[in-house]
Amino acid sequence: MTIGLAPHLYPRLYIACSLAAALASVSACDPGSTSDEPASGGRPSGTGGSTASGGSPSASGGAVGTGGAASPRASDISCTPWHREPIPGTQTVLVNNTWNEQWADGQPHTQCLRRRSIGTREQFGWTWSWPTYKPYSSYAAPEVVFGWKAWDGGASTTAALPRRIDALESLTVDFSVELTAEPMHALNTTMWITTSDVATEEKNPADIRNEIMVWFSNPGALGGGIQYDGQVTLGAIPFKVWHQVNQPDASGGTTHTWTMIIYEAQVDLHEAVFDLKLVLDDATQKALVDPTHAVGGVELITEIFGGSGELWLDRFKVEAMPPTRK
Repeated sequence: MTIGLAPHLYPRLYIACSLAAALASVSACDPGSTSDEPASGGRPSGTGGSTASGGSPSASGGAVGTGGAASPRASDISCTPWHREPIPGTQTVLVNNTWNEQWADGQPHTQCLRRRSIGTREQFGWTWSWPTYKPYSSYAAPEVVFGWKAWDGGASTTAALPRRIDALESLTVDFSVELTAEPMHALNTTMWITTSDVATEEKNPADIRNEIMVWFSNPGALGGGIQYDGQVTLGAIPFKVWHQVNQPDASGGTTHTWTMIIYEAQVDLHEAVFDLKLVLDDATQKALVDPTHAVGGVELITEIFGGSGELWLDRFKVEAMPPTRK
């Protein structure tokens, strides 16, 4: 959530997959190798919200998307902190995650979940406006969630998650976003790892053992202050890897700590199809994660460190596959 975090500069390359913006479309991606480099990098993450139906292990997915051309007609769904809005026809939910709102220290700020119509399609997203960057934490993490979070409890959005890491053959995220924002944000997927694979009704942050973030876009070049673990290529994407043991909750919501792990893509991606099991396996090989522990859910987040912006979901789909029986 909060660490020694400072802007630094990397040469950046923009890569885009040409992915259709049609509702509920999906494809796939694959895996890679390791190398060494001097330490640097890192940053906080948020807590969050999950909701809706579900509960036991099985493969499944939640898709959201839009398409077509026309003048979008946008409106606010809610600007209330922690509002949850299930996306119709999917196993996903929008969450107006303002996990560290007090970091704004009384300065004006807004963050809203939104919807708009493009032709016959409905599209979902969020907007934000926060004070300028203040070391060393983020303000908020508006998100779309597939699964369950120990921070919130309640039912999972899907029967596919939570699931033990060693009971997953693959965990593929397929996303595409339209993102226009000032640079102090990070677009990432986050997974909270717990000892239990049960979606409990009660909140249980004390069961969290890992926070694993995959940064697909880091335009503010945020980083610094935690243990550097070298470089690895997974699914043809090069990542720098860092971790921090005994990561605290900067918002003060719990005194419990966990191991935070960051995989930062060295290319800038607003759309990708990527198997998150590659990250889970690599973190397991680095002895940072216990494979008998469970992934609660997969979140697509914009972690907000300052400034304003807007995100629209063209597509967000997650597919959790169990090992093939022989």
